[in-house]
Amino acid sequence: MKKIFFCVVVVALFLCGCQSTEDTNDYLNDISKTQEISVVASDTSNVIETITDKEDIEKFVSAMDLAEWTVGKLPKEAKKVGIFTLSQEKTVRLGQTETDGKLYDIGKIIIYDDSYVSLEIAGVSVTFEVTDDTAEYLRKYF
Repeated sequence: MKKIFFCVVVVALFLCGCQSTEDTNDYLNDISKTQEISVVASDTSNVIETITDKEDIEKFVSAMDLAEWTVGKLPKEAKKVGIFTLSQEKTVRLGQTETDGKLYDIGKIIIYDDSYVSLEIAGVSVTFEVTDDTAEYLRKYF
């Protein structure tokens, strides 16, 4: 259920460009509920870095500048640079007092050498063109 909610929030963010800045900030706050971001280079399956600090995750989400992403088509010659895997605990359901303490993958952000990013959530993948500043910020992790 949480995966579906997250997917709906992200898609709504990108498809509702006419939303006010206040609404966009609400979406960004929902996305920043991610509890762990794993950084994996494209040439290996090894985790380079793991971001778990709430403030660091908020800075990461803010620096991505999601409001400026536009849906785009990935060029054939684009090369994958790396992947950010987003994880969080399952939602506590009625009758439960706590989660099982495990983190579950809820989505991936795939970074390419140009200013392109693919977002994969709940089996749906969408490619976006991002600003040069955002692309540079994301590539610095690799």
